[in-house]
Amino acid sequence: MKAIIFFLLIIITSVTGVFLLCFAPYHLYNEVLSNGIKSSIYEREKTSTYLHSGSYYNIRKMQGISGEAENLWETFHFSEFEIPLPVRHPMFVLIPIIHRRKVRPEIGAKFKTRGKLDVGSFTVLKSFKFDRRIEHHKIFELPFFKNHILKKNDKTVWKDLFTKSFSLPKGELTEKSYWMNLWNISYKELVYNLYLLELRSKFLPENARKLSYYNNKSFGIIELINIESQKQGLEDLFRKELIYVYHNGYIYKLLLKSRYENQISESIRKRIMKALKYRTSDESSAIEIYARYKELPYYKRISQEGMTYLYAGWSHVTEKKEFIKEMIQFLERGRNSYDYLEPLYEYSYKEFGTNYSILKDNLKESASEQLKRKIIEEEQLQDQKIINEINTDVEGEFETEDQKVDYFLKKAKGNQSDEESNILFKD
Repeated sequence: MKAIIFFLLIIITSVTGVFLLCFAPYHLYNEVLSNGIKSSIYEREKTSTYLHSGSYYNIRKMQGISGEAENLWETFHFSEFEIPLPVRHPMFVLIPIIHRRKVRPEIGAKFKTRGKLDVGSFTVLKSFKFDRRIEHHKIFELPFFKNHILKKNDKTVWKDLFTKSFSLPKGELTEKSYWMNLWNISYKELVYNLYLLELRSKFLPENARKLSYYNNKSFGIIELINIESQKQGLEDLFRKELIYVYHNGYIYKLLLKSRYENQISESIRKRIMKALKYRTSDESSAIEIYARYKELPYYKRISQEGMTYLYAGWSHVTEKKEFIKEMIQFLERGRNSYDYLEPLYEYSYKEFGTNYSILKDNLKESASEQLKRKIIEEEQLQDQKIINEINTDVEGEFETEDQKVDYFLKKAKGNQSDEESNILFKD
């Protein structure tokens, strides 16, 4: 009898041990999510709960928002995106956003009502390579798990990055269904979830608070918060959505801000989300947009509508100072607010040494740019003197006036300035 009891105890102990061993990975996995872990094959500090869940994006339409006339907007190829911009909108205006960076500036625009209320903005941020490699964690190098992860293509990983939730099934420990639901999640899937957790920690900003996936566009969307404001118990006035667009191994980013509980802002947000898509930036787009700008009537070219065309064109060739020069000088000819000109003045002066103003009181330039300008002005003055002397000194020596002017200009100056103020692209 004792032998039977002893044998039964061995069986029960063995079964219990196997049971605990089988379900131990689920406990360790849960420990990673709750408190973090440090072991020889995997190490992870405690992570914010927002990293543990994903969702599908849904634009909730506010009450009272209706469609607008399409002729108030035009879709432009702006930097790496196609995005709708207002060209003749009666309710709000477009103000450039330009932040200097080492390689190229970060650019975008604010939307302001005619009453100067800031209702939103967008900014194109620096892109980066979508590198799926996770180093320094041996668990992902084990063939059993590594092969499972490698079978996932980029499209699947990209979607899971924003939609997958990592929480385990909940239930009573005494319920068989709880253990069955737990067992249905394979060890491979547990490790794949940890892999996604590492990618989220690697690619997402610290102030991210919600992840979602816009299925219609394949966009990853991250809602951001102001950490300092939250610590002080202050509510954000603006919804900040960081849009990630995956294309050919790279992630292109656009930050979209919209004012909470504001119908104008919500209509802008919805319009941008609906029309936004990736498109490779190229100088040919700048040429095409500039050609459309030149077709505008003069009164539109010196208005905000003309600035919008030039600004979109310049977004592809930010190294071309002629674009920003023409924007400034044409806006100065019209009846435009200083709000439009201020960011252009500031960037031009810091980047090119002059704000290109044709208004004497507004002109600001470095010493070197001032010297260049005075040399050009002196050359132009000398050219004019030569032209004025033609009629008195050499009357009758040329068949036409054009021949006289051409001859003396070539003689006085072999090469003209290579900078033209009104023509950015020549055939």
